[in-house]
Amino acid sequence: MAGTAFLGQAVRLERQIVALRERQRRYLELGLSCGEEGRARMRALAAEIEARVARLAEKVRRVEGAIDAVEEERYREVLRYRYLNGWSMQRIAREMGCSEDWACRLHRQALRSARTAACEKGAEEYR
Repeated sequence: MAGTAFLGQAVRLERQIVALRERQRRYLELGLSCGEEGRARMRALAAEIEARVARLAEKVRRVEGAIDAVEEERYREVLRYRYLNGWSMQRIAREMGCSEDWACRLHRQALRSARTAACEKGAEEYR
């Protein structure tokens, strides 16, 4: 799996969970949780959300491990902002006090550093 795909999987899964919770909220608002069929639908949706939250926790742990393996603090910072917080490069640049171009450059360097660290650890999933 490519580095950005591996690192980005937690953010993508979190977005899916948010969408499922929104669907759950809409079901409640529309009264679709009434009756046996509605209650069964809500139980199935709650179970799906719970399973995805468990997967998210595992993915976040693995992504954090990959980020923590990077030696340079600024690289870890940009990777955390991007792949754990899901921030845009514009927001990362603002937070780090640099231009967006510089944030993109740091991001590319951070990905290279993370790839090198993963290779040294023998992490197949990141390559």
